[in-house]
Formats: sequence, structure tokens, C-alpha cells
Amino acid sequence: MGKWIAITRTFFEDATTPLRYEGADKLHGSVSSAAFVLDNLAIVIDGKLYLHSLTEGTWTPAQGVKSTVSTVSTLQCCFSKEKACMEVSSCVLLYNLGSALEEQQVYLSRNGGSFFTNLPMVPKGTEFIGGVLNMPTVSSIVAMIINNQSKFSFRFISSSNLLQTDEHHLPDPVSSISVIQPAGFRGHLITWSPHMLRYSPNHGVVIAPVYVIGEENTYLPPSNVTILQVATDDNGVVAVLTSDGVLYYGRAGLEANAVKFVSVIDTSRENLMLFTDYGDLMQIQVREDLLFGGIAFDKRAIVVQQELTRTTPPVQSCPVEQFRSTFDGELFYMGMGDHVYLSVVYIPSPLCTFFPLVTVTDSKVLSFKEKCVEDGITTEGIKKYRLDIEVTQLSVEQTEDRSLKPSLPKSSLSTITVDLMGRDVACKDLNPLKAHIVIGCPPEKHMRIVRNITTCNQGVLTQEQLQDNFHYVIPRAAYDPLLLYRPDSASSDLHVSYNITEYFCPLLVYHDTPWIPTLELWNNNDFIEQVSADFVMFEVNGMFNYKYLQSAKEAQCVSQPQNWTTLLRLQPNGPNPNTAWTSNNYKSCKDKYGPPLTDPGAQYQVLNMGTANRILFPNFNGMYIFKAVVVDPSYSYCMLSTTFSVYVYGGFPPNILPSGVVLILFLAIFVVLLIIGFFLRRPSHLKIS
Repeated sequence: MGKWIAITRTFFEDATTPLRYEGADKLHGSVSSAAFVLDNLAIVIDGKLYLHSLTEGTWTPAQGVKSTVSTVSTLQCCFSKEKACMEVSSCVLLYNLGSALEEQQVYLSRNGGSFFTNLPMVPKGTEFIGGVLNMPTVSSIVAMIINNQSKFSFRFISSSNLLQTDEHHLPDPVSSISVIQPAGFRGHLITWSPHMLRYSPNHGVVIAPVYVIGEENTYLPPSNVTILQVATDDNGVVAVLTSDGVLYYGRAGLEANAVKFVSVIDTSRENLMLFTDYGDLMQIQVREDLLFGGIAFDKRAIVVQQELTRTTPPVQSCPVEQFRSTFDGELFYMGMGDHVYLSVVYIPSPLCTFFPLVTVTDSKVLSFKEKCVEDGITTEGIKKYRLDIEVTQLSVEQTEDRSLKPSLPKSSLSTITVDLMGRDVACKDLNPLKAHIVIGCPPEKHMRIVRNITTCNQGVLTQEQLQDNFHYVIPRAAYDPLLLYRPDSASSDLHVSYNITEYFCPLLVYHDTPWIPTLELWNNNDFIEQVSADFVMFEVNGMFNYKYLQSAKEAQCVSQPQNWTTLLRLQPNGPNPNTAWTSNNYKSCKDKYGPPLTDPGAQYQVLNMGTANRILFPNFNGMYIFKAVVVDPSYSYCMLSTTFSVYVYGGFPPNILPSGVVLILFLAIFVVLLIIGFFLRRPSHLKIS
């Protein structure tokens, strides 16, 4: 606001006071950029970024930024508070607009702007930064690059692919460029400067001008005028104010067209133009409140529907009675092999030429099938239609872009949109229907152990033990304190406190029976299936006195299988079984491209309900606490694991004497008993005189 910065919490209803910096640094107060980030205002002052807490009022300088910056960029995810959405909102980009790309003045933060790291960008000749944007719907950072011939393009910066779009002429200085990323997560981009307005429906890949409806071969801005403001909302609506006071209103879908309003705006005073929740425009003018010593706002509403009735040519009345769904604005999770089913109700008038069109932001990851069927008639006799949509994830084999195959993202956010194709600016109140889909692990998906036979229902544990924690002892010969499976590595027995609340009742397993746990996949409290993937187990206290039924040869391995000992020793920060063997580093021994099979007799330590491998317990009675971890990366995006306890019973007490000595003693006792029996049974001969 010129010499002021104002924050309103009541949508400009109440007066406010100018924002004051109250941090530790001494500043001149030159502000070049600001953006809301979570519960903070990120604001660039004198070339440095500061976070102003909107709840506590504190000022915190950003860390990790080593050069002067001018612009802060972020995309706030407002339709959910779940982790996937919060990760998007926590991503902040910082750069110096117009600086040479070779100076590497682009920074990235993943924690809401508190700490930044340098974002590597390789220049191709002399190039300058026109903007940097986070685009989660294609899992990429996108930069606007300007060359020394005043042409701009968009460059996608991601780990899997590097794409650069076609070049377009830039008629104005770099400092006058604005790149708008409209809310809604549909991949739309609007690039404008005083003499240019360009729209992209697909993250900058295709860029086109915005045409004026009813004026042949005319696009914005018209000749001899400049653009003053551009406003957007999350439903694809755009408003453009030009220097001659003319207001244009349009809708952005696969293309963007605008209609010219009759009303003329007074541009002699600076004003702020934005959309309300009802889709109307609001003009805000600022004035100094001399009575209260603050800032007051003068508002003027522009009712869009009234303006549309006065345009030339006239905008046709909406020929669609209903266009609705139950999924609009919802967030869905899609795991491996999952499907999302969506449905839209569509009731057009008999002469309607509009039709629903389904689009997806990232066609390299998601695909869909749609089917429109008649679904009865209304009370007025108009046919009602239902559009059924089945959304599926493309597998690696189905991906068209071969360069993406080695590194398909394990988690990404895409948007499915259903819009009315061909309507231009008609049907103002029928907004596009959006479903946001996270390809990743649902937050409530987890794994459970099946507890059919436990120590509780078999009476092994006493009532006192069931009601409280109890202790048990692990012999020193049965565990390794460093979890490296080394015999005789412990110096004393281990006393363990068993938490019945955490581990529940131990499973009951006979020592001489090959055993494998039965694992189940659940989503919240809904059973999904029995886990059929490869998994591994370790004993959390370091016990290693158990073996596996199969060897590498018996498991039909074609390459050397992984094992706990090797993977634990390879960890740089010391052995940690929780991270040593996961789906991130699992290598199947059925892969012919793995390491050669040099030890076919090695124990095969991977378990699966569909194979014959099992756990073999020794002649030992005692408690084990296992953690099972699914390691098959093709089974789920989730890091599936569960911890449970097992009580092994039926083992005989260990022999005190060596078996040879016991055998000799047994034979000696047997011989003595034979001799005694012989003499006892010998008949007596009496002599009679």
C-alpha cells in the first residue's frame, strides 16, 4: 500500500494498523515481496526474508540464505490439514528476480521458510530468473527462464525429468513480470506484464493468449492500453483491469477467453481487485484513518452476473440445470493397485451444447475411464445423466515417458477436474468439480498380527501378569547387545520389562514347529487383505537363537540373498535394524541381475506367506519380541511394520552332563539292574536228610 503494509483478518471490514517490524535487525524497510506461509507472513525486507508470526507477533530471520533476494514464492494447500497437504504448504522458494541464473540465487525450504538450502539450476548460456514456482501436481519445481534475446520459457526441475517449454517473446522488462499460480491445484499459470497476458492450462507446457469474446482476432491487452491488475480464484475465473478503466472477465479451462464489461473503473486512485467467495469482484481502496491513526478500507462490489447481462454480444443463459458431485474439493489417497471412483450428476436442457470434460494434471501418473449414462428423468421431464469416472494409477510398464521409469515418485499430488466444455463465461455459478488425489500411503493404513492362539487364552500368563507389566530374563548366550547376531557377545543376562499394554498377549508357539506370523493389512478399522508380500523380522532385544527353514538354494535364489548381519554392518551411523532393511533397499534374490550366488547354503531370511520358508525355534522356553517389516517395494507405498511378542514353549531343560557321560551312566545302571535281577530271580536248592 505504498508506504504501508496492512494485514486484514476480517476481509477488509474493519480498520487496521500498519504492520511494524519489531525484530533485532536494523532495517530501512524496503519491502519487495510477501506471502502467507502456514501461520506466518513471509516478507522480504531489504533483500532478506523474515517470518512474521500471525499468532505470536514475533519476527524471525530465515536461515541458510547467503545472497540478496527479492521474491518469495509458495503455494498454500487449503483444502486439507493432512500431511500431504501440509508438505506442499511448507515448501517455500526464494530468489532474486532478474538475476543471472549462473549466480545460483535460488533457495528452497521444506519447513515453512525457517531454513533454506541452495536449489541447483544449471544455466544454458546467458539466462535470467523470471520466477520460480512449486508445482506439486506434476511433482516438480518450475522456473521461468529469460534469455538475453528477451524470450521466456518454463523449465521443469525434478529428479526424474528435465523439460523446457517453447520460447515466447517478452515485451516488457523483467522487473515488470508477474507469474500467477491460481489456487485450485489445476496446473494453471497466468503470466502477465503491462503489454502481455498469457495463459497455460498445463503448468506452462502450452502457452496461449487470452482472446476477447465478440471481438475478432483481439486478445488482451488491446493495442494502446496496458494491464494494471489481474485477479484469479480457485475456480478458474480471471479478471483483468486495463489502463483505460475497462474490466474483462473470463474463465480459464483448456483455453482462456474473456468478455468486456460495460462498467468503467476509475483508475485515478490505486485499488486492489479480488474475488469474493461468491464469485463477485471486490475493489478495495485504502485511506488513512485520521481519527484512529490507522488504515481504513473503502469497498465497491462488482456483481458479475449483472455485468454479464449487459455485455456485447450478450452471454447466453445457462442451459444446465444441475452439475454437481459429492467429491468436489475432497482429498483421496491411492495406493498401489488402488482405484478411485467418482460420479457426477449432469442435467442439461434439451438444446444444451455444453458437455462435461474430464482432465488430469499429471497424465504420466494417473489415467481414467469415463462413462456417461442416462440416470432417469426429472419431474419436468428432462433427462438426467450420470458421469462415472474410474481413476487408476499407471504402472511403470504403462508409463509413456521412459525416462521416468527408474524413479516414479512414491508420493505425489494430482487433481482430477470435471468442467463444462464450451461454455466460455456462461453458467457462472456452476464451478468446475475437483478431486485431489495423493498417490502415496493413506495415513490410517497399517499392518496387524493375527492373534489366534495366545498365552492369554491358553492360561500361560497369570491374572497378575495380565493386569500389570512383568519381567523376564534373556540368557547371555541368546542375544547380542549390538544386534549384530554375534555369539558370546553379551557379558551378562538381559532383564527385560514386558509392557502388556504395548505388546498385548504373546503368541503361543511350540518350539519344534516351523512357524510364520500371519499379517493383515488394515485401513483404520477396515480389514483389507492378508499381507502377501515379502517381509523380514528381527528380535528387538537382539536375540538370535532361532534359524530359518530354507537356505538360499532351497528358496530357489538366483542371486545371493540379503541378510541382517551384512546390512547392519553397512550402516554408516551404527547398526539400527529399524532402518537397515526396508523397502528402500530391498533386493530380491530372484533377480538375475543381483550379486552372484556364492553361498547357496546361507539361510534365507525373507519370509512370505506364499512360500515355504519358516522360523525354527531352538529347544528353548521363553519370550521373543519381534518386529516384522514389509520390504517388497511393489506392495505398498506405506512403510508397513508391526511389533508383537511370541512365547515359545515345550523345550526340555538343558543337559547338565555331556551326552557321552550320560550314555555311559545309563548303560552302567542298566547292567547293574540286570545283574541284580538275575540274582533275585535265581531259584534256591534245599538238601533234605
